[in-house]
Amino acid sequence: MVTWFEKRRHHRLTAALQINYERMKAEPDKSEKHKGFTENISMGGLFFICNEPPIETLRIDDVVSISIKIPRHNYDLSWTNTLQARGKVVRIEPLPDRPKSFGVALKFLEDLRFVNS
Repeated sequence: MVTWFEKRRHHRLTAALQINYERMKAEPDKSEKHKGFTENISMGGLFFICNEPPIETLRIDDVVSISIKIPRHNYDLSWTNTLQARGKVVRIEPLPDRPKSFGVALKFLEDLRFVNS
């Protein structure tokens, strides 16, 4: 008999939320913001989909700054609807069922926090 064991530390929430991300560089004036959508998110990290080849913008172990937009109409978020954090890229993979799309897994380096948007 085969049993399945969950190795993840945190429960994942499946959610398609808009994400903006940029690679943290030594030269902040050269930062470029990119867009994507979360596929799932947890307290430990997230997995997001982007339509540009990450190989040009991201590499494994890169640190990125992310901001996630939460729809205001779904929640009482009168003062903000943006979560922010920094994360480390742990995996990048092509998505065979979505041509020209890539999945990126991030491990959070700090807690998610609400910020004024």
